[in-house]
Amino acid sequence: MADPRLFHLLHLSHRAVFRAADRALTKRFGITAAQQAALMFLAENEGASMSALANAVSLKPAATSGLVDRMEKNGFLQRRAAPKDGRSFELYLNPAGRQIVSDSKSLIEESNRLLLDGFDAKTRKTISEFLQIITERADALQDQNKMESKG
Repeated sequence: MADPRLFHLLHLSHRAVFRAADRALTKRFGITAAQQAALMFLAENEGASMSALANAVSLKPAATSGLVDRMEKNGFLQRRAAPKDGRSFELYLNPAGRQIVSDSKSLIEESNRLLLDGFDAKTRKTISEFLQIITERADALQDQNKMESKG
């Protein structure tokens, strides 16, 4: 039988990991974990739309707009009008954003190492698979709930 506290434990671990990430990223780079996730996504997806970024970092459009506003103000990225639709924007990293992506990789690697310290390779693989499956199932539940609310 599944642990009835699973949701609660996932919530607590998520909050703890992101609090730690926010503290470390703010101290070393002056950014939040959400900003770092956005920068990492854009480093691999130059010219992405706001909606693609929102989807990638699991934020609502309004929150993504505020995130992009702050990062643009800090010189990490720029918006350019989309060539095919002047009403939408494409997002590109500035040199400062690229530098943070490069510099923060060691912090991510160190954080991952500390979180997984003491687990053997098989257990690490199980943890990774578990978290991926939970994400997929939660996304499927969200999609199902949207369909039910429309119908």
